[in-house]
Amino acid sequence: MKKKKEQKDYSFLLNIFFLAIFLSIGVFIYISGGKKDAVTLVKQVEKSYQKEIKEQTNQKSTIPKEVQQKTNKEIKNLQPFRSYNYKYTYTIDIQGFVKRFEIDIPIPLNENEKQYISNMKSSIKPTKLYSDGVNTIAQYTFHDIGSQRMNIVLEGTAKVRTYNIKNAKIINKNLTPEKDLSRYLKPEPLIESNDPYIKSIANKIKGDTQEEVLQNIYEYIQNNMKYTIMGNIGAKKALQQGRGKCTEYAAIMIALCRAKNIPARMVLGNIAREKYTQHNWVEVYYDKYGWVMYDPTVQPVNVNVRKSGKIVRVEKRYDTSVDINYITAGRNKLSTYTTSYSVRESSNGNAKVEEKIIINKLM
Repeated sequence: MKKKKEQKDYSFLLNIFFLAIFLSIGVFIYISGGKKDAVTLVKQVEKSYQKEIKEQTNQKSTIPKEVQQKTNKEIKNLQPFRSYNYKYTYTIDIQGFVKRFEIDIPIPLNENEKQYISNMKSSIKPTKLYSDGVNTIAQYTFHDIGSQRMNIVLEGTAKVRTYNIKNAKIINKNLTPEKDLSRYLKPEPLIESNDPYIKSIANKIKGDTQEEVLQNIYEYIQNNMKYTIMGNIGAKKALQQGRGKCTEYAAIMIALCRAKNIPARMVLGNIAREKYTQHNWVEVYYDKYGWVMYDPTVQPVNVNVRKSGKIVRVEKRYDTSVDINYITAGRNKLSTYTTSYSVRESSNGNAKVEEKIIINKLM
C-alpha cells in the first residue's frame, strides 16, 4: 500500500510539472509573437467589419466614364500611383511588473483612388480590432508581465498617390456630397476655431472661391510660422509664438478653415519617400470634390504650365502637388505618433514604446 501511494503522488507531481511547461510555452508565444501567431490583418479586418469595409485592392476605378473615354489627356494629368513596402516596428520596454498593458495602433486601409493596401501582416495577433468611428484600430493587450522588451511588427505594401485638388477635379466630377460634416466644423482641444484670436486672423483671410481662401490660409501659415520640433501646443499658441512642427501647422490650418465654416480634419501617417517619418497633414472638404489633401508644412512650389510644349506661365501650387506621396494611417488625431498606449492596474512597473519606420519604394 505504501508503494502504490508513493507512485500516485509522483504521477500527480509529474502532471503538474508538464502543465507548468505547457503554460510557460503558451505565455511565451503570446508575449513574444511567434510565427504561429502572425496574422494577415487585411483578412482580420474584413472578418470584423464585413459591412463597413470591403476589400478594394482589386477594385475597379471610379473615374467617371466620360473621363476614361477621352484621349487620356486628363488621365495623364492625374498624380500617378506608386508602390512602397512599409515596416512599422513598435518596441515595448516593460520595466518592473505590469498587470495590464494595452497599445492601440491605427492601421492603414484601402481608400478608393487614394490608397490600396496589400500583404498587411502583424507579428502578433491583435487582441481585438475595433472602429473608433473614423479609424480601424488594432489593439494588443498583455497581462501580468515583468521587465522585458518585445516587438510588434506591422508590415505590408501600400499603393498610394497624393489626392490633391488637381486629381479630385478629375476623379470626383459626379460626387454625392456628404450629409453630415458638423464634427469637422466644431472647435476641439488644441484646434480652437471659435477663439477670438483665431477668428480675428480668419476674418482677414479672403478669397473669391474656396480654393483661393485655402491658398491664402496656406500662404499665411507659411509666412508666419517657423518649423520647430516641440510638444503639442495647439493652433492658438503656435500662431502666437510663430513656431511649431507639422502637428501645429496642420492644427492651425484646420482651425482657420473651421473658423471660416470650411470642414477640415487632421490626418496622420507617413511620408512615403523617406525613412523614420511620422507626419500630420490636413484634409479639407469640397462639396464638388470630397476630401482633398493639403500639407501646410510643405512650402508651395512653382510649376511650369505648358501649352504646345511651351511654358505659358508659372503657377504656384498649394495642394501637395509636388512629388511627395503619403501613407495614411488614421484621422482626427492630434499627435504625430500613430500609437497610443497605457499601463493599467500597474503594481510597480511602467512601460514605454519606441517606433521605428522603414519605407522602401518599389520599382
